[in-house]
Amino acid sequence: MLKKVGIVFCTLFFVITNLFSQTTIVNPRTNKALLKTFQEKKLGLMLSFFAVYTPKTGDAWSIGNGTPERVADSIALKWDPENFNAKKIVNFAMQAGCKYIVVIAKHHDGYGIWNSQFTDFDIKQSKFKKDILAELGKECRRKGLLFGIYYSIADLHYCSNWTSMPTAQKTPPIPKGGKPAFVEFCKNQVKELMNKYNPDILWFDGFWLGDVWNRQDGRNLYSFIKAIKPNILTTRLSSVKDSSGHAFFATDGSSGDFFSYEAKTTDAPYFPWETVTSVSYPVYGFDPKAKMFSKKELITMFDKTICGNGNFLLNIGPKRDGSLPEMLTNRFFEFSDWVKQNKEAVYNTSGGPFKQGTWGGSTYINDKIFLHLRKATKEVSIHSLKGYEILSATDLTTGKHFNVEKTGDDFVIHFSGINMDTNPVSIIQLMLNKPFVFNHWLNIFSK
Repeated sequence: MLKKVGIVFCTLFFVITNLFSQTTIVNPRTNKALLKTFQEKKLGLMLSFFAVYTPKTGDAWSIGNGTPERVADSIALKWDPENFNAKKIVNFAMQAGCKYIVVIAKHHDGYGIWNSQFTDFDIKQSKFKKDILAELGKECRRKGLLFGIYYSIADLHYCSNWTSMPTAQKTPPIPKGGKPAFVEFCKNQVKELMNKYNPDILWFDGFWLGDVWNRQDGRNLYSFIKAIKPNILTTRLSSVKDSSGHAFFATDGSSGDFFSYEAKTTDAPYFPWETVTSVSYPVYGFDPKAKMFSKKELITMFDKTICGNGNFLLNIGPKRDGSLPEMLTNRFFEFSDWVKQNKEAVYNTSGGPFKQGTWGGSTYINDKIFLHLRKATKEVSIHSLKGYEILSATDLTTGKHFNVEKTGDDFVIHFSGINMDTNPVSIIQLMLNKPFVFNHWLNIFSK
């Protein structure tokens, strides 16, 4: 569905101090208040309404690679999500601890789940007449969740001379009708989505198209979006690479307002970021036979993300009738039960101040630092909290207190009685004598 990329830092950056803690490389046109709100949300739900998808025929990536386009189109035109219920979906998200939702409005096949005046390959071809995006957006706003819309720039239906979805290694031919018409089509649909549904987030995909859609096109689209709605967050508007072919976060709008990885985490980049994966990765649609991530794998991935100061966007593919599959929601709940049990160490926190290691990672807020232990640990040594006192160390789940030894500016915390067999990540709350102020990443040593 997405594109996997590595990271190097952009040489041109905008520095923010005492606002986002360790987030220092920020697009100067980004709405800083909205970005801060987004970063505090931590957990989001992605919904992949794939009209073209069946487990047998696959999604857009299968078109021209085993599934003829005419077959995929006929599947899409028969789509009828009759059991779609926005209230049930948003209630699920709330119960699972999600603070924002991103809905796939159009994937690479080109089928839009809204009634667009710029194409006939959309939901108006279906007997289903509800406005999915409008109803989900309304419920999100009613419940206080941020509402995001996913839009693929690549469009196999519009680009009828493409035989299959292009990979990052192969530039596709210029769409029939020419590039200017294709760019205008994308801008028209994006404007339509913004005007009709007023999203907080625009989440792009299908941007690795070489001359068909380059970095300048991404930068132009960013300016186009900001002129319509300055208080919106965007990501993945174009492919931005250095001379070695490594992707990086650029602050000129071509990368958007934050960076997104797929199915991987990173440790403490100096820019706002998110990772996205699926409960049944690499499958984003619903396949009852697809292998799911285990509860432990999801918890660990989420924990590494927030300790690296990132957000976690977890996908569920609804059934073709529009309802959420119980097997996927159950696994989501298994994972999110841990999130809710440790919510003090999750929501509104920042990643750090300690660099992640085999022992785990950390988050902090005000006068509390939370150690996230991912393996059995006898003790940790802290040599870098000068000017602070650790008043107590407490297991967030059990309330058990641990011994803290202080020698000069150094602290050693001894752990005992932590059951890592039943709890893949244990949270230890360190209470400080005053609010912690982040200056740089610190080291911690464990045994």
